Amino acid sequence: MTKAEFLAAARAAALESSRASGLPPGVTVAQAALESAWGASQLARRAQNYFGIKANGKLPWIALPTLEYRDGRALWVEARFARYDSMAAGFADRDRIILTVACYAAARAGAADPEAFIRALAQHWATDPRYAQKLLDIYLDNKLNQLDQHSALSTQHSAT
Repeated sequence: MTKAEFLAAARAAALESSRASGLPPGVTVAQAALESAWGASQLARRAQNYFGIKANGKLPWIALPTLEYRDGRALWVEARFARYDSMAAGFADRDRIILTVACYAAARAGAADPEAFIRALAQHWATDPRYAQKLLDIYLDNKLNQLDQHSALSTQHSAT
């Protein structure tokens, strides 16, 4: 999958999940790009998991090595990750997690401000201490803020 192909597919999945969740689709695309190496990661290719979502319960999963940060040190560990049937299913589950898990309350509260949303989300989503800045850089460098502005305008027009 090329970067352009990834962006087209991720934009469509993010807009679909955002219509239901109200979360900023541009941030969703940026996060998917960061977490999945623009769709090239094994987790994305083999499990349609573009966000590094860990498996829980009896849902389908795949075990893969992952880089975690503990006490400021990077180390490789094997983890069980959720397996999805499609990109859209993974994007919808990511939004569901943010909307329902208590630790993401600050992210939910800041959803109208993509930078605040990114910084609050990063506090709990990843162990990488530079995660928020990496996510923000992808978001701005790829002009994904335009997707959020367009989405907000569409929401305003459909509400009137």
